[in-house]
Amino acid sequence: MRLLRNIKLDNYKYRYKNEPRKIFSIGYEDLTTLIYYQDKNNNYTLVVAKDDDPPLIVEKDISRAEAFRLMNTRP
Repeated sequence: MRLLRNIKLDNYKYRYKNEPRKIFSIGYEDLTTLIYYQDKNNNYTLVVAKDDDPPLIVEKDISRAEAFRLMNTRP
């Protein structure tokens, strides 16, 4: 898991060369949870971001099962 400080979510450059697709996004108060999927490598990545002062981004590779579990969980 990576913790990156002082990075705006809008300026966040994704680490894969091919453009991943955002397949899930949910916000709660000032936190946003996103799940990205990249077809070529079948990668799922969880990103949790806070667009505040200081901005905070946590990025973690997750399995397909974890991605669908998060998407199907109701708040």
